[in-house]
Amino acid sequence: MTIPSVLPDGKKIAIDLLSAALNGVLVTSTLPEGQALSAALPVVRVLRIGGVADVRGWSDPASRDNPRFSVDCYAADEEQAMRLAQRTCAEWELLPGQGTADGFVTGISQETGPQDRPEDPNADVARVGMTLGMSVCPPRSTS
Repeated sequence: MTIPSVLPDGKKIAIDLLSAALNGVLVTSTLPEGQALSAALPVVRVLRIGGVADVRGWSDPASRDNPRFSVDCYAADEEQAMRLAQRTCAEWELLPGQGTADGFVTGISQETGPQDRPEDPNADVARVGMTLGMSVCPPRSTS
């Protein structure tokens, strides 16, 4: 019986790799609420917004997932949020070839560059975001 290859969690891989690359930045999929967000700044939020898998039979090692992410960068003001977004995009470009125990990145894309995504006018945080993509494969068996 063929054992299926389970595709890795691309969002977890993205969060883990960005967390390692962005020292001093909280990288998460769930924002702290209220004043806790202000206290946690700078913050990068990664949300999966779609993407499809290239599956050549679940047991084929060429199978990969191609998630798309909405990535939001939060900081104390617009200039800092834009710099964090630019830094995040620069680190994103370095992800191909990197991996975690869950899988590895075979490719990336930037669908939109950093763009203003204003928060509530009364909020004391600024947000800049972009849409990014990646391709991830399961870890390769070495046996």
